[in-house]
Amino acid sequence: MDAYASPTIFDDAATYARLNDSRHPLRASQFRQLLPATFTDTEACDAAGWYGEESLDVEAVHGTAPAASILYVGASSCNDVDIVAAVNSVVDNDLAQIISNSYGNAGEVSATDAAEEHQTYMQAAAQGITVLFSSGDAGDNIAATGTRQPDYPAADPFVTCRRRHPRSASATAANYLFETGWGNNRSVLTNGAWTPFPGTFRGGGGGGNQLRLGSAALPARCRPTAIANVNGNGPHRAVPDLALLGDPDTGYLVGQTQQFPDGTFRYSQYRIGGTSLSCPLLAGIQAVANQIARRPLGFLNPTVYQLAGSAAFKDIKSRAVTSGVVRVDYVNGADDTDGTITSLRTLNDTGTIFARPGYDDVTGVGTPNGAAYLVAVSRPPVPLNRH
Repeated sequence: MDAYASPTIFDDAATYARLNDSRHPLRASQFRQLLPATFTDTEACDAAGWYGEESLDVEAVHGTAPAASILYVGASSCNDVDIVAAVNSVVDNDLAQIISNSYGNAGEVSATDAAEEHQTYMQAAAQGITVLFSSGDAGDNIAATGTRQPDYPAADPFVTCRRRHPRSASATAANYLFETGWGNNRSVLTNGAWTPFPGTFRGGGGGGNQLRLGSAALPARCRPTAIANVNGNGPHRAVPDLALLGDPDTGYLVGQTQQFPDGTFRYSQYRIGGTSLSCPLLAGIQAVANQIARRPLGFLNPTVYQLAGSAAFKDIKSRAVTSGVVRVDYVNGADDTDGTITSLRTLNDTGTIFARPGYDDVTGVGTPNGAAYLVAVSRPPVPLNRH
């Protein structure tokens, strides 16, 4: 689910699959689109600016679930009313088992808007549709809203939201080294020194509490009081629910037809991350889980929290040291004609939200632990005892 529609989205995704995983091509029979008759507000919404987002969504889903059928739905604009209408068209007509949404409003929306959207997500849950949202790229959102909170609709109790994190692995073997929260402070190498140091905040996965709907949405054993009551008048729903890869400094490879400084258009691959990455990655993982279960798994949160602390998840904790990545980037984003810039970006500067043992507002209950997660989440639900 996005706004607008890249005119080269299928060709780009098919080329990407051929170049990066030729054993699993994207076939025309796997891909279709649902688009409005016309697009509106294309300049105000920067319609072309959504094209990379769309390519990422399709390529990440196919990369994690290469046998899945993909429906790309493009809203007529980036305005809430049009995007919500597009989501409603999928839910009302039962067009998908999983809906991936990589967009949101900073913090809370109006009570009226929240109530309208909440009806859609409740309907999806009742119909057995999994609705996934990213929690935002602005960390705790305090700079934008003055209150520690994630983006909406990620904070809605009837959606499942992901926080992004970087992962490190051995260059010579599949040895798990560490995972940590995503929060980047950036310093630029200037005359031999990092300036400013320790750096200014560039972005991080969204976390905090929703305030509008007043639902705790977490079982008490997964809801530390310090998190659930941080804004007062709690307990409130805490976000995120779980975590997946998304730090752009580790990132994911994406292929897209783009315009270059010389005016030409051609396919090229580049690294991307953030809000837009973890959501379709989880959509692909859940498609595989649906395949294992041989049924739609629907609303995930009850299962996620029932499995919290088990082998299905890796619990992410803050590291004793601050890790960082040194990057060398083209100034113009295309080539070295205008020179390069060297920057240092930390990996776990997350503001007022912190990774810690158990549930936390940076990585939720943790990251899906490969096959253990797929097997556990696809099992029939176990009834909980009343207490």
